[in-house]
Amino acid sequence: MFRYVATLVVVVLAGAPAFAQLDPEPKQPYLWRVVLSVKPHPLLTQDFRDRLKRDVLAALQPGLGNLGAVEVIDLTDLARDKWEPLWQQFDDKGFAALDAPRDLTGAKTHFLKVEYRDGKIHVESRQYDGFTGLSSPLVRAQSTRAPELVGRTAGLMLDRDFGLVGTVKAIAGKVDEVEVVVRGAGLESVKHMVQNGDVFAIAAVRKTNRPAPPPVRTATGKIKEPLPGSVPPPGLTSTPRDFTLLKVLDVGADGVLRCTVLTRYANAMPATGGVVGYRAMKLGTVKAPVAVRLVSSEGTVYKTASAVNVRASDSGFVVGGAGDQKDVCKFDSPTAQFRSDRAMSGVACITVALGPSQAKQFPVPILNDEPITLPFDIDPAKEERAAFERSVLKVASDAADARLAQSVCFEVVADLIKKQRNADALARAKGGFNAADDADKRLTDELARLKEQAKTVQKAEGVDAILAKMEQNLAALKVYNTQLGTHVKVIEDVVRRENDPTIAAKEVQANAINARITLLLARGDVDEALAAYDQLFALLPGDADVKTRKDKLATEWKIKDDAHQKARDYLLKTWPVVATIADFKDSLPQIRSAVDVCKKHGDVWALRKLLTVFTAAAAKLNDLVAPLDPASEVDRKLAVDATNVGKVMAALEQEVRKFVDG
Repeated sequence: MFRYVATLVVVVLAGAPAFAQLDPEPKQPYLWRVVLSVKPHPLLTQDFRDRLKRDVLAALQPGLGNLGAVEVIDLTDLARDKWEPLWQQFDDKGFAALDAPRDLTGAKTHFLKVEYRDGKIHVESRQYDGFTGLSSPLVRAQSTRAPELVGRTAGLMLDRDFGLVGTVKAIAGKVDEVEVVVRGAGLESVKHMVQNGDVFAIAAVRKTNRPAPPPVRTATGKIKEPLPGSVPPPGLTSTPRDFTLLKVLDVGADGVLRCTVLTRYANAMPATGGVVGYRAMKLGTVKAPVAVRLVSSEGTVYKTASAVNVRASDSGFVVGGAGDQKDVCKFDSPTAQFRSDRAMSGVACITVALGPSQAKQFPVPILNDEPITLPFDIDPAKEERAAFERSVLKVASDAADARLAQSVCFEVVADLIKKQRNADALARAKGGFNAADDADKRLTDELARLKEQAKTVQKAEGVDAILAKMEQNLAALKVYNTQLGTHVKVIEDVVRRENDPTIAAKEVQANAINARITLLLARGDVDEALAAYDQLFALLPGDADVKTRKDKLATEWKIKDDAHQKARDYLLKTWPVVATIADFKDSLPQIRSAVDVCKKHGDVWALRKLLTVFTAAAAKLNDLVAPLDPASEVDRKLAVDATNVGKVMAALEQEVRKFVDG
């Protein structure tokens, strides 16, 4: 089992297509940042780097025109503490850092790595797009012996992967076609940058619980400042949608692209998992023959053709074994590859069939002439196991999503009470309670069914850990929903009193603040609770009970020593922002140590807050696992690391919960 994490799992697609009202930004110019990372060498001087910056800018800006601005940044010119987090992560992790999920900023960042070795100047490039959250699929690489040609060589590489982006919109009455509203199309025609047959990758966009990061500024551009006191909108993050592509059918004069949807799923773009919409990025595809390599769920490459039939076409999927014989990919024994007799333009719609009943479809972009690796289990028993494990993934993900939604509900209700919107808080609390209750009943039944089925189906080792985590999430869902039900009754009383003219406004406000304090402490938000106590005491200055409660909480929250301060800071500030699977793995000894220090000092509140951090960390770990390739040895090792991290996190979360609950 490859894409499994014990804490959270990949969503299996179901339901109707989801296209929320994401802003397509038709008049927002692109900011295309090229970040130079030049490895020190006597021949790669300051003059060389300055000329490279000028040449790259001269190569790219004319093509972009009025659609945006190109900015070239040499990391050598800036102290590391002035670098953006993405630049630092690239410096630490290389191009792999671009695959980590992060909040969307809207800016394109293209990394250009330059190195002198073996008598040549080698350049490599890869892009991260901050509007879609997608990265260029390939690391482009070229080399030249002539320093004066490096800028031109780099410019051609970068331009190829610029990646026009847009927002996906549904077309009424059609499920196999969509529109893409191109970002910036209101500034200039995009017809010179996209044509029929071009291929777009897509990403599912979700809102976060964090405010949107401030917009990235150009060196000379100005951005309208938000109004004083205004609340920033929620941040957005995204997840690449594997084996789902859009192929352009028509380019409208208004910058709207009509596209056909190519996918291996019954529903290409569902509304599950908190998705608020989809965005797309144009890929730098080519025309080339197709070579297909099949791997099992364990990553084993099949060495024989067996009874497998592979067909490929760039015009659509082959249905029921029909189609021209030229679509058949012939098996080449020495390379264990199924090869097409003709070149495909931009995309290959690959159908892999095992007999008349088992067939799978894989839309794949053609990026070069390298072999394409696809997951396919020839053994029927393995296929049965894979189907069971997909069901486990679906239900476990729903359980984790329900727990995360419940945690967010507590936070939102507390915030609404703070804004004195008590009726809205009541409606949100009731909605959250009912949603969690419905999810609990449905998922409990599903869990029982899966546990019964697990007795008769061969399964990978990680399945039991996922089922255990699912059970853990449902138990937490029940406990916290009982608390939420109690809060609903309290808020109902506040709203009733608020609407009763015979009850003083001060009393109503005091009850609302007390309700908010209870909600905050349920999440471990002690600093906010202490501030609420100050507000309550200002309202009721003679109430000794309020002062006693606040003083008791402040004493419990007080830092005991330096080790305690470092432990709490690590758990609540440092650990929540880890960005990669390797970071998660490396963090395990530190989080273990920090938890032990907090337990030693009886810091129940920090550990209560940590429980909410665990929920978000699980989602982040899942996002990191989703794009891994089972055919890649490196990715398989990362998947194993992620599974082990998930197991440790699940056990630690259970330990912390027992300590907090006393």
